Amino acid sequence: MGTPVISFGEGTAYFGPVVSPAPKGEEAGKALDALATLSGIDGFYELKRSRSGGVDFS
Repeated sequence: MGTPVISFGEGTAYFGPVVSPAPKGEEAGKALDALATLSGIDGFYELKRSRSGGVDFS
């Protein structure tokens, strides 16, 4: 397994997001909309924080 990569159209691709457990439904849509908004900001490169627990693969 590796880190996911996401890209919005042509251009820059981003490592992530790593979300555990993965959101579903409306929450997933809101997360995707937020990432799309950030990717549209010229100069946006990275957003990261430490994990406090393990990854939930369920």
